[in-house]
Amino acid sequence: MIDRMQLREILKDDRMAAQLSPSLPLIEQLLRDKSDLSGNALKNAKALIQQYVDQLAEVLKLQVLRAVRGKIDRSVPPKRVFRNLDLQRTIWKNLIHFNPEDGKLYVDQLFYRRTAKKSTPVRMIVVVDQSGSMVDAMVQCTILASIFASLPRVDMHLLAFDTTVLNLTPWVNDPFEVLMRTNLGGGTLIRKALLEAAQLIEEPRNTALVLISDFFEGGSDQELFDTIKQLKDSGVKFIPVGAVTSSGYFSVHSWFRTKLKELGTPILTGHIRKLIEELKNLL
Repeated sequence: MIDRMQLREILKDDRMAAQLSPSLPLIEQLLRDKSDLSGNALKNAKALIQQYVDQLAEVLKLQVLRAVRGKIDRSVPPKRVFRNLDLQRTIWKNLIHFNPEDGKLYVDQLFYRRTAKKSTPVRMIVVVDQSGSMVDAMVQCTILASIFASLPRVDMHLLAFDTTVLNLTPWVNDPFEVLMRTNLGGGTLIRKALLEAAQLIEEPRNTALVLISDFFEGGSDQELFDTIKQLKDSGVKFIPVGAVTSSGYFSVHSWFRTKLKELGTPILTGHIRKLIEELKNLL
């Protein structure tokens, strides 16, 4: 249907638009064309983008919740309430008080489960390339940022860039709104985005900076590498990501692939589960 008719014409018709299934190629096209849409076409485009965001968010949220689980904090005493009662341990520890004559177990001490989790406040700064080749990463990382922003004690910041830098932090909890504010395409000035992200760092050793890009810099490669090294040397947990995709091949600048591996921060590429696992280790 899209081959026979212009997508814009399909979106104007509610009945035909309802037959479209949201997919990454379709969402990419909608995000590129959104500034040229209006009226009913824009309404249906927004509905399709929202549907795709909701579906993907449901999957990613399950992956994050499985991965990010704090360790029990042994320094915090357990709350002595019935729901925390460790019945099995209580019985085991009180077996010495079993009276065989009347067949009763006399409980001398109750035991409770500890539920308090250790957590460290972390400032997470996600800097994502919004150039045309990074659509999959832009969509997935926007949703991922909103999920991590909802976790306790995570201070999330989101920046998108091409030749300019857009601070999307005020809308980080709403991935749909973030995507509607991005302008996919254009050049790539990675170092400029990192310098702006550096302004958000207050405690380097308590900060994670996730850079998502193909690392094809529009400026000097060496200056970009020097900036990355300075960030890493300051104590920031620097996580370079070449791609977070559903599947498929992705090109990353070979010079940066080699240099960052030598620096001890190899570029992550592949399925978004890799990034979730890396962030889990951080948290």
